[in-house]
Amino acid sequence: MNWGILAVAAGVGSLVVAGLSYAAGKVHVNGHVPRYAEHWGHRPDEHPADVLHYVALGDSAAQGVGASSVEKGYVSLIGARLARETGRPVSITNLSVSGAVSDDVVSEQLGQLDSLPFTPDIITIAIGGNDVVYPRHNTESFAASLTTILERLPTGSFVGDVPWFTIPGFNVVSGQMATRARQLITDHGHHLVEIHRASRSLGYWKYYLNVAQDLFHPNDVGYAKWADLFWEQIVESGTLERLRADQLQPA
Repeated sequence: MNWGILAVAAGVGSLVVAGLSYAAGKVHVNGHVPRYAEHWGHRPDEHPADVLHYVALGDSAAQGVGASSVEKGYVSLIGARLARETGRPVSITNLSVSGAVSDDVVSEQLGQLDSLPFTPDIITIAIGGNDVVYPRHNTESFAASLTTILERLPTGSFVGDVPWFTIPGFNVVSGQMATRARQLITDHGHHLVEIHRASRSLGYWKYYLNVAQDLFHPNDVGYAKWADLFWEQIVESGTLERLRADQLQPA
């Protein structure tokens, strides 16, 4: 018996199985895109007098793609926590679009934000993951678009930096973009949510326990951690106390 040939055959077989599993997982996660977009596309026309308006911008992460349900994405988790902690009804307007890069936020989402018929009580945004992996995007183009975004967002918005990627090359670019983002976010008077540092601190093994079957988007565990990161800044900024106090103000 040729053990060398058997070992090679076993290795090839494992790679084939892994490849098929990844392909199936990618198809499954891609199926979230239209369903989750449809969910966020349904917005109530009327709101209670004491409603808290939460607006989210960004890409597929803000849509919750990769989570087992829309309710397990970080935007939904933050919305539910806001309602629980303030005692107010929360209306979520999610302007994010799957596949969006920072340029798309500038050209599309900011205009939608400006045209909303209400003043948001709280705004979150995480963008840049697609800038890392899409061709013809780099740290400088990302920084330029992010600067425009930060200049147009209401001061005190909650802005995530760029998540870490384990893939060689992308890990370096994501680190460079995150570094630029952190400086720009604080310089423009917004609250920095350090997604990159938190994801990188997991290390390679734990990182893959926090991503979906496509090995790109967060899974339920990963999104819960993203929600916690945003929530920490919401609490530390004093925004939660302000939102609670707003409920007590006479109409």
